[in-house]
Amino acid sequence: MRPNWSYDHIATHSINEIEDGLLADAPGLWCQQLGPPIPEDTSPPALFLDRDGVVVEEIEYLHRVEDVKLIAGVDKIIASCNQNNLPVVLVTNQSGIGRGLYGWREFAAVQDRIMEALSSLGARIDMVLACAYHDQAPSPYKEDGHSWRKPNPGMLLAAAERLKVNLSLSWIVGDQPSDIEAGRAAKLAGGVLVLSGRTSQSASAGVRSRGGYRVRVTYSLAACRFLVEYMKAAEITLGKDPSARAERAAMDQ
Repeated sequence: MRPNWSYDHIATHSINEIEDGLLADAPGLWCQQLGPPIPEDTSPPALFLDRDGVVVEEIEYLHRVEDVKLIAGVDKIIASCNQNNLPVVLVTNQSGIGRGLYGWREFAAVQDRIMEALSSLGARIDMVLACAYHDQAPSPYKEDGHSWRKPNPGMLLAAAERLKVNLSLSWIVGDQPSDIEAGRAAKLAGGVLVLSGRTSQSASAGVRSRGGYRVRVTYSLAACRFLVEYMKAAEITLGKDPSARAERAAMDQ
């Protein structure tokens, strides 16, 4: 599935300049690049992260700056990715905006606080994507099954197109099956379901590895340091193995 938009319609916004109605022709989409450009001759793996329940404590319809609280230890894996030149991409469904519970200004303020908190700990998110479209939302946010809304892979595909990352070597960490299924649909290497958010141990039983897509279950993003090793090792192998590079090139065509 390909996203139903083109980058001609996507802009990079400063949080301080954001207006209601994020994009003139796509008011339910947010795309903001925060990290440095990736060298054109590289295509690194990326770590995709859900936000609520993974990076910050789960608060229903989080929109107040004072409610932002990083989950302990998440800065360490994000900083490790930064140090290893692995882009970190936040992908978050924001139906609260679509439902009219808060707006993009509140979302931007919360994001600003998250970035400040991570920065103070030496960690950085490279790109943030959000989707406010929802099948129960009023106009202009009402849309059933928008390609950006997880479990659809649109946000991941958008980030890959913008950052030129290698999806087949990338991983996603989320606290709901929809996060893991978005990674599967985007043909990532795998997904990690964390139980720090809304998914119980019993509910996680239905999320399975299959078709080469690996699924792991853990209790926190902080326990996912192994992902950095996985992605760096896979990147090195791809760089050294001509047959692996050829296979990857064929997949990209």
